[in-house]
Amino acid sequence: MVFCMMAPEFLRLPIEERQGYVPQWSELARKHGLKMIFWGTTMGVKEHAVFGFESNGDSESFFNFQREWLGLGTDLAGTLIEYTRTITVH
Repeated sequence: MVFCMMAPEFLRLPIEERQGYVPQWSELARKHGLKMIFWGTTMGVKEHAVFGFESNGDSESFFNFQREWLGLGTDLAGTLIEYTRTITVH
């Protein structure tokens, strides 16, 4: 599970536009051999959203996906998602 603190720029978008990112992120996960199995809002944690990804134990693919998803190392880093907190479930 990945808990995401969304950036202020993302939170200012209309809900329909925010939801439109989910299929793009799901496709990006597929590109890295992962499957987005759920997503939603959170309760009881400070992050705004939670996503579940199935990786079949392939941590390297997950880390490569996350690097591209968050735009790490690019000017896009932090523009949609400020940070993530990942909890691995087996």
